[in-house]
Amino acid sequence: MIYCFASSGGVEIKEYENGARNSIIVYFAEAEAPKAISALKKRITDAKDITDGNGNITFDEYTVDEEDWENSWKKFFSPKKLGKKILVTPDWDEYKPARGELPIFIEPGMAFGTGHHETTELCVKLLEEIVKKDDIVFDVGTGTAILAIAAKLLGAKLAVGTDNDKYAVRIARENIKLNKCSGEVKAYYGNLLSFRSKLRDELLLQKCDVIICNILKDAVLKLPNQLKDFLRGSGVVIVSGILESQYEEVRREFEKNGFKSARHAQKNDWVACSFKLK
Repeated sequence: MIYCFASSGGVEIKEYENGARNSIIVYFAEAEAPKAISALKKRITDAKDITDGNGNITFDEYTVDEEDWENSWKKFFSPKKLGKKILVTPDWDEYKPARGELPIFIEPGMAFGTGHHETTELCVKLLEEIVKKDDIVFDVGTGTAILAIAAKLLGAKLAVGTDNDKYAVRIARENIKLNKCSGEVKAYYGNLLSFRSKLRDELLLQKCDVIICNILKDAVLKLPNQLKDFLRGSGVVIVSGILESQYEEVRREFEKNGFKSARHAQKNDWVACSFKLK
């Protein structure tokens, strides 16, 4: 699940244990800060979209020196293992992968969608179990394209990511280029059902093997009946971005539309699950 907001300085996400509130720290240049902070507050108007109604959002503002900002980035961005094989690492870290590890390199400024959220980690764990050599994979709400790139590293011959956020798509394309997989991984602006491309028409004809939906529950619930047009008979849909309390509602909706439950993974309150056509 990914929330994108353009920032000249980047974004830092801090997750805490024992029920403490998590923090999203957005860095802006001093000259742009007042206008940018006002726009950010206006954009995040409905806490239910992020907290599922179980919390609220507060804003604090403070000033840091440029040197402190640079050190903050370096402390936060470190290699993170997402599954048995896939890990994400900042490009400048010069991480040396161990035997069998499949690294995804990211730039420090690409803060949202770095794999540090439970939903991304859970998706990767299911992808490692599901993706086969030469599969075609769709990634709905691709964000920074980490899951699409992961699918390619796991053997997919083509992974196509779509996102309704233009900033996210730009970052996704930069990430794809950085990981030297522009031929096998694509990113488009729009959702799976509406983006305009000759490639989309071709994919509709040949259909795909795996669809990833790491998005909000309300968006997920609109998809089951429409996704069938894109899937082969043995195709699988991976769903994440949902809380444990939302899982039964999502499961019922998929089963009502011709799917059956398959795999299930959970970390803290977050759930990822997969469904196959009946």
